[in-house]
Amino acid sequence: MTHAPRRLSRQEQQQRTRERLLDAAESLFAEGGVNATSLRTVCEKAGFSQGAFYSNFASKQDLLLSVLQRHIEREAVLLQSLVKSASSDTLDHALEGFAEHLTAIAEQTQWSLLAIELQLQAQRDADFAAQCAHARNASYDALASVLDTLKTRFQLRYQLPTQQLAISLYALWSGLVLFQVGDEATSRADVLLTYLRRLIASPKNLKG
Repeated sequence: MTHAPRRLSRQEQQQRTRERLLDAAESLFAEGGVNATSLRTVCEKAGFSQGAFYSNFASKQDLLLSVLQRHIEREAVLLQSLVKSASSDTLDHALEGFAEHLTAIAEQTQWSLLAIELQLQAQRDADFAAQCAHARNASYDALASVLDTLKTRFQLRYQLPTQQLAISLYALWSGLVLFQVGDEATSRADVLLTYLRRLIASPKNLKG
């Protein structure tokens, strides 16, 4: 006997609609730019009416910020999972995995293009720049949380306060997203790894 599929609740339906709109917007913003992408185009790609859009978002700016926030939340979960589930007990392997994961994000073409669009939009719109800065704070917190996990697990001492280290690491990573490293022999992962190692003191190097 086959059972009919469970009917989604209203809340589940709205969440599914929201996710499809975010997927469509992320793709279109990266492909053609924020200004060139109309809300109608986003709705058509997602398969919904503009009424459905305004049931989930207040404006295009709200949509853009939601795309950014979703990306930050997903990456925070992945980074924490990466550090906590690392099979190796060595600090080097944990740092290498962390740097390689950040590099993989930087090398995602769609995200790189969207990151550029976010920077451009922030330059054009002071209100968006302020809200974007608030969203970036979530990125700093996510990175700081991962760095705290590493610090506790390997009994590390950082050369900067954890939050400042997270902010500087995010700034370096953002630069690597937007620009290719000049020397082809030096990968993004190598740059990030070198930076992290310079600012970390391992337990055997601690004094006192």
